[in-house]
Amino acid sequence: MSRGYLPFIIAAVLIGVLTFVEGYYMKDRWGSLAEEAGELGQRFAHVPKEIGPWVGQDLPVDDIVKKTAGAVNYVSRLYTNSETGKQVKLWLIVGHSRDIVRHTPSVCYPSSGFRQKGSRLRYHVDTENGKEAVFFTAQFEKDDQLSHTVERVFWAWNHPDYDKWEAPEKSGRVNARFHYGLSRALYKLYFTSSVMSDEAEIDDSAATDFAKLMLPAIDAALFPKKPAVEAAATEDDSAG
Repeated sequence: MSRGYLPFIIAAVLIGVLTFVEGYYMKDRWGSLAEEAGELGQRFAHVPKEIGPWVGQDLPVDDIVKKTAGAVNYVSRLYTNSETGKQVKLWLIVGHSRDIVRHTPSVCYPSSGFRQKGSRLRYHVDTENGKEAVFFTAQFEKDDQLSHTVERVFWAWNHPDYDKWEAPEKSGRVNARFHYGLSRALYKLYFTSSVMSDEAEIDDSAATDFAKLMLPAIDAALFPKKPAVEAAATEDDSAG
């Protein structure tokens, strides 16, 4: 065989290996998922507009924003603490994983004139029900002629069959694309608040306090418990 064909053979082998790796890691690992994103989005109606001292107001969302985010359904809401006056924005969406994993704040915020301030970190939220939740968080700042704005954003994903808010990372990079594969439905959640002068630590953020209280309520809405009779019947069917 002529050596002239060797580069083409090597290239073909590399393409085959990469195709295999992509196919293996990007397959739908939760193939048993019966409900599609549209059906799961109906659960968003149960996300409370009022919780503790926080009162929510629905925010309008442009069709372009929904399409860019891959949101089949969404909750876009501004919550105000009636005691302190502090505010937190909630952005909860569901859609196909190929769309949901792509648009993170590091992509969306710069397109709106913001720049990231400091490093992205992984942050464990200690919820009211003690359930583990891990979010990415970062600050973004923006200057205009009249003001200097700094916002802190928390974001994470959750698979409907997994019931766990995660910030998947590998070798210092966001790993959501490979972690969730081509799942037919995936949740993504943002908490966003303005950074005040007295916020020296992440724990001082209004979004942190709000997330601790709101996450159990969101979980109850998105992952409703099966009635005992239905759960027992499901187990019997599986055993049979």
